[in-house]
Amino acid sequence: MKQKLEVVEITEMNIIMKNTPETYKKMVDEIIPPLLELLKGLTLLEEEIFKRNHELDVEKSILKIPPNQIHPKWKELMTEYENRFEEMVTGKVSENLMSKGYATHYGNPSEYFYVNHDDFLLEFTMQQEEMAVIVIHYQGAVDMKHKFMMRMINKKWLVDEKYYGFEDETHWYEDSI
Repeated sequence: MKQKLEVVEITEMNIIMKNTPETYKKMVDEIIPPLLELLKGLTLLEEEIFKRNHELDVEKSILKIPPNQIHPKWKELMTEYENRFEEMVTGKVSENLMSKGYATHYGNPSEYFYVNHDDFLLEFTMQQEEMAVIVIHYQGAVDMKHKFMMRMINKKWLVDEKYYGFEDETHWYEDSI
């Protein structure tokens, strides 16, 4: 079955519309910007925690703490990370997705580093009134993609499921936020 594609522009970003009836095309402006803002916020938080953890690692060597031991302030940093992460996603992510875990990684590059650049491709599909699918294609070490299942829950659009995949595969892997 051939997919109907249409490219639209939203704030200087090209979005590919896939199999989305005219009725739902207006939902792009309501669903995509809050998702991208959430991903940007999570990216900034992750980058900050990565930097602060690196500073703790440098301090460990000054304090002569063995490499196989954690810095005394590391657990405090992780607690802060979890709390701030949870605060950021509250009201934007469903309980279903939260139950899969969160704030479980921080790295360089961050999980959603691509939102700070213009070199990603976004697809929007909406065929039901209370569900939309957003797929973001990006290049990391390899060509990758994230899929976000957005659902209307209690009259609010929430990220309900998240998956990742490799560009050359059709299989999706369940993921946490």
